[in-house]
Amino acid sequence: MSASTATVLHDLTAVEQCAALRDRTVSAVELTEHYLDRIDRLGERLGAFVVTTPELALREAAEADRRFARGDDAHRPLQGLPIAFKDLQPIAGVPVTNGSAVLPAVTAEHDAEAVGLIRAAGAVTLGTTHAPELGIPCYTDTTVVGRPAVTPYDLGRSASGSSGGAAAAIAAGLIPVGHGSDGAGSIRTPAAVCGLVGVKPSRGVVSAAPASSFFGFSTDGPLARNVEDAALLLDAMAVRTPRGLHELAAPASFVAASRRRATRRLRVAVWTDSGFGAVHPENTAAVDRIALMLEGLGHEVVEVANPAPWDTDLVQAFFDYIGGVVSGLLAGLPPAHAQALEEDTRWMKQRGDRLGAADFVKSTTALAAFADRFIAKLASYDLAVSPVSAGVAVPLGSFHRGQSGDAPYRMLEWSAYTPVQNLSGLPAISIPSHVTADGLPLGVQLTGAAIGSDPMLLSVAAQLEEQIGWAQRHPPVWGE
Repeated sequence: MSASTATVLHDLTAVEQCAALRDRTVSAVELTEHYLDRIDRLGERLGAFVVTTPELALREAAEADRRFARGDDAHRPLQGLPIAFKDLQPIAGVPVTNGSAVLPAVTAEHDAEAVGLIRAAGAVTLGTTHAPELGIPCYTDTTVVGRPAVTPYDLGRSASGSSGGAAAAIAAGLIPVGHGSDGAGSIRTPAAVCGLVGVKPSRGVVSAAPASSFFGFSTDGPLARNVEDAALLLDAMAVRTPRGLHELAAPASFVAASRRRATRRLRVAVWTDSGFGAVHPENTAAVDRIALMLEGLGHEVVEVANPAPWDTDLVQAFFDYIGGVVSGLLAGLPPAHAQALEEDTRWMKQRGDRLGAADFVKSTTALAAFADRFIAKLASYDLAVSPVSAGVAVPLGSFHRGQSGDAPYRMLEWSAYTPVQNLSGLPAISIPSHVTADGLPLGVQLTGAAIGSDPMLLSVAAQLEEQIGWAQRHPPVWGE
């Protein structure tokens, strides 16, 4: 492959790009320049990036080419592959804002563990992708960037959050794969509205170091255009030798798992009820479509009631917990700075500031019981199928149309299917189902019924991918 074909480099999957780099049919510098050009032309329109690092990227790409020339790539599976990191994790030498114009940007001396593993695997650092302040809301719009992250399928609709910038960038072909993090659906909902695969691994498969919470609800994970590409990135960031909080030894290869097919009949629980009320008919249709495919593949599909429905007390516990965490993170912030926080951060901080220690502990107890119920209800199944969200990608600003303080409740109603996997630690993956008549992508969530069932989940998702054939579906900006 020569520079004359650079305009179609992003048509290749990440796995194919890695193969082309190893075969030296494309150079890492050429590939990096291709993506930097696309970011320059399209990134601002999509609200996808916070910082780009072209000088660093080209230095790392040139070093990757030198390594390839020496044959020094045996232990660097991502060597020369461009990537960007979510603007919430420490990245050595790159400023990270945490989505906040109030808090000072931090240029760390050391990478977060998952970031460092990806970089050690040879990936080229293009910069940071847009994330909301402290990763709180399920939309991505900050004063740091000055425009929202939008789904490339409709520039008037949100790319969701908090990995919205990463999802927008991958879907538009600005990066081949992306690093995300997920504390209550922050990988899966952006993947769903941008037509991508998004993996929330089992708790401990990816290191949380440097851990900021004892409870381990959030985890890093991959976003990609297909299952194999997601598995490739997950392999790079996965824990092999546990030595930290919650860490779990990962299997030898998630890519190999994504290429295997089930050799036994799986028992699959399916539900669409969110516990909050009406679900968009397209989201229900997406689940029905995937359930029929699983039956066609020989698996037993069982319709069940929502195994972990929300109630009023649980909703309050959820917001008490998040509010308590935010209040702790921002303790000591001067009042004038606190007033300048983004609206939803401010709401959470104020809620947390009103809590006593006993209230916070009570919230964690309620959430733990919620997770226990979910795990117990799924114990007789291999996996579960549900919507990722209760609706399609929302028009920009939708969550804040109404009374002040209602937005967090609207966001939870829209994304009610995703937090329990974080609370329970179970693995989950969002996979594309179809595109609506209006051209909006729909995702479906598969949840593994046991911690560590990630390989089975990737295998089933890849088999469904073959049936659906979404890998060549792209938004209008793809060809620009």
